[in-house]
Amino acid sequence: MNLSFLRFRKQLGLLARDPLTRTVDGVRSREEFRKALLRERAASDRNEHGFSFLVFDGGFAGNPAAVRDFADVLTRRIRRIDEIGWFDQHHLGVLLPYTSATGAKTLAQDLCRKMGSSPLSCTIYTYPDQWLPDEGAGSGSISGSDTMSRSVSLSKRKTSDADQDSAQTNTSPEEGLTLSRGRHEELFTNPVPTWKRAFDIVGSLTALVCLSPIFLLVAIVIKLVSRGPIFYKQNRVGRDGKVFRIWKFRTMCGDADSTLHQNHLSSLITRDSSMTKLDALRDPRIFPFANIMRRCYLDELPQLINVLRGEMSLVGPRPCIPYEAQEYRLWQTQRFEALPGMTGLWQVNGKNKTTFKEMIRFDIAYSRRCSFWLDVSVLLKTVPAIVGEILECVQNGKTHQTQRE
Repeated sequence: MNLSFLRFRKQLGLLARDPLTRTVDGVRSREEFRKALLRERAASDRNEHGFSFLVFDGGFAGNPAAVRDFADVLTRRIRRIDEIGWFDQHHLGVLLPYTSATGAKTLAQDLCRKMGSSPLSCTIYTYPDQWLPDEGAGSGSISGSDTMSRSVSLSKRKTSDADQDSAQTNTSPEEGLTLSRGRHEELFTNPVPTWKRAFDIVGSLTALVCLSPIFLLVAIVIKLVSRGPIFYKQNRVGRDGKVFRIWKFRTMCGDADSTLHQNHLSSLITRDSSMTKLDALRDPRIFPFANIMRRCYLDELPQLINVLRGEMSLVGPRPCIPYEAQEYRLWQTQRFEALPGMTGLWQVNGKNKTTFKEMIRFDIAYSRRCSFWLDVSVLLKTVPAIVGEILECVQNGKTHQTQRE
C-alpha cells in the first residue's frame, strides 16, 4: 500500500467524521469549545475583566485542509491562553481572554492578510457588551436590537469610540474580509421555550378573564381615593437588558418622588441586608387603601398584559428598574438571561427575608434550571406564599399596636 493511498484514506476519514465532536489540528470540538467559552465567561464575571470571541466563516465545513491551514495561521498569531474551536457545523471560533473589540478586529484583519486569497467573514463578540445606560438616556441600538447601551464593567465606563466603530458592519474588498459586530446574548441566552410561551398565553388570558371583577373593583377604589390615572407605567429592564414598559395599578400619589425608593434600594444592595419593602417602613407616597392592594399584590395584576405581549412571563425574575440595574456587578447581570416574571423562585423562597445577593442567586438559578414542572411548582407555591406574607403583616400590625398601647 503506497504512501499516496494512505494519505487519501486519511483525508477521506477526516471528511467522514463529524468535525463538531473531535479535535483536529489543535481545533477543539464544539462541546469542548462551548465549555471553554462558559469557563471564560464565569472567570470574567468573577474577576470583572472582558474578553472577545471571533466567529469565522471561510468554507471550513467538510474541508479539513482549509481548517488545518487556518489553524496553522492562527497558532502562529494567537497567545497561549487563546482557544480555537468549532462554533457550529460551518464556523470556527477564536476565544480571546482580556481582549477588547478593537484588538479582536485587528487580529481578524491580520488573519485575513495571512490567509491570502481565501475569503473570510468574521463576527466579533465582546463581553461584557454594551449594557445599561443612565436612566432616561434611551436605548442604544446594536445590530437592530433594543439592548441598553451602557457597559457594565468595574469602572462603569462608556464604550470607546474605537469599540463603537467596530460595532458597525465593515466590508473590505481589498482584504477579502467582512466584519460585523454580534451581541453577546446570542452566545449565552437560549431561546424562550415554545411550551413556556404557550403556557404564558393560556395562563394570562385565563387570568385576565377570571380576575376582571377584581380589576374593576380596584379601579373604582383608586378613582375614589386618589386623583390621577388608574394605571401606572414604568420602564423596567427585561430579558437581555431590553427596556419595556410595565403595567401596574397606581398605588402612589401622582407627584411621588422616586428618590426615596432609589436611596432605599441602593442601601439594600450596598449592605446586602434583607429586602425590606418601603411599605413596611410606612412609605409616605402611598395613598389610603393602597397598602392593602400592595400587600395582596393586586397592584401587580395588570402585568398579565405584559405577559400576553411577551415582555414578561408568569414565572421568572422580577423586572428591575434601570437605576437598580446600574448597581449590578457583572455576574449579577446573568439574571437578564430569563424573561422577567410575575412570580419566581425568590418570591416563594423567603422573598423579603432574603438578602439582595440571595435574590440574585435565586434568579440566576431559575434561568439555568427553567422547565415546565419548575414553573408549575412555583405557581402552586405562589398563593400560599402570598397568604403567609399577609398573615405575617397582620400579626406584625397587631404587635405594633399592642406595643403602642
